[in-house]
Amino acid sequence: MTVTNATRIRPKYHLKSKTPPSFLLEELQHRLAESGEVIGKVVENHVYLCMPESEQHYWSPELRINIDSEGGETTIRGIAGPNGKVWATFMVFYLLAIMLFIFGGSLGVSAWFLGLSSDWLWSIPASVVLYLIILFSAKYGQKLGRSQLMQLRGFLDRCIAQADMRHRQSMA
Repeated sequence: MTVTNATRIRPKYHLKSKTPPSFLLEELQHRLAESGEVIGKVVENHVYLCMPESEQHYWSPELRINIDSEGGETTIRGIAGPNGKVWATFMVFYLLAIMLFIFGGSLGVSAWFLGLSSDWLWSIPASVVLYLIILFSAKYGQKLGRSQLMQLRGFLDRCIAQADMRHRQSMA
């Protein structure tokens, strides 16, 4: 599975396979039921993987996967990221930084051009600092969750390999 952009806060994965989606989904369902190393759900062609609750911490990653058939090949797309609550919190802070930059900066620059007291100019460097704090926090969390993400990816890779082997055996 290749990482399409590893520098992102939520890296995306993309893989093509000759194994039909039904084999992959069945293997994932089977492995999730019998394995305790990863928990998750398979719903239609969507797969959701995360760490067991006993191993989860604030920065624990989740891996969301879509398995589709396209032109005789199976396309596996995944996106990794923090759980939904953490992601929503980050989005709120990103939005606040952007709003502070745009609205506060507009007020400050407008007042400055008019020769008035431009108290809102502080919002420009403050929003940049807030953005950098958010970005570095996300990168720090990504670093803390890296080993768990590798565990999730390893689980997925083993399932794909097993499904591929079963598919080749059924073809023989």
